[in-house]
Amino acid sequence: MVWFLFFMLSCITRHDYLYGQYLVNQKVEVFAIGSPHQKSSWTIEPNIRICSDTKVTSFRASQAVRYWEKLGYKFGSVFTDNSPFCMNARFGEILITLPESGFGDHHMASTTTYTRIDSDTIVKAKISILPKYARKERVLEHEIGHALGWAHYSQKYHMMHPNWFLGG
Repeated sequence: MVWFLFFMLSCITRHDYLYGQYLVNQKVEVFAIGSPHQKSSWTIEPNIRICSDTKVTSFRASQAVRYWEKLGYKFGSVFTDNSPFCMNARFGEILITLPESGFGDHHMASTTTYTRIDSDTIVKAKISILPKYARKERVLEHEIGHALGWAHYSQKYHMMHPNWFLGG
C-alpha cells in the first residue's frame, strides 16, 4: 500500500518542473484590484538575440517565447550571438544578456525597454539575467512580459507578479 502512495505522489510531482507545460487557461480564484497594465507595445515582431555568456539556450528562449505566442504575440527569430561584444540591444530586438556591474544579488533578472517618445512604442528591449537563473522556470517568461511592455501585477499566480514565489 505504501509503494502505491509513493508511486502516485511521484506521478503528481513529476510535471512540476517541466518548462513545456503552461496552464494558461486555468482559472485561479484570487482577489486582486484592477487588471494587468501594458505600458507600451511593439509595432513589429521583435527578434530574440541571446548572448551566449548568459547560459540561456535557444531551446529555453523558444519555450518562453511560445508561452507568449499562445497568448497571441508574434516574434521574429530566436538566435544565439557568440560575439564577445554582445551587450547592446539593436532596433527591433529583445536582447538577453548578462547584467552590468551593480546588479543586485536580490534580483534574478531585469528588463529595460526603449520606447519612442512620440508614440510610446517599444523599439528595443534588454533582458539582463544571471546565468544561475537561465533555466529557472518562469523567469524568462516574466522578463519577456516586461520586454512586451507589461508592468508588474500583484495577483497571486499571475506571470507578471513581482515575486517569483507567488507566480512571477
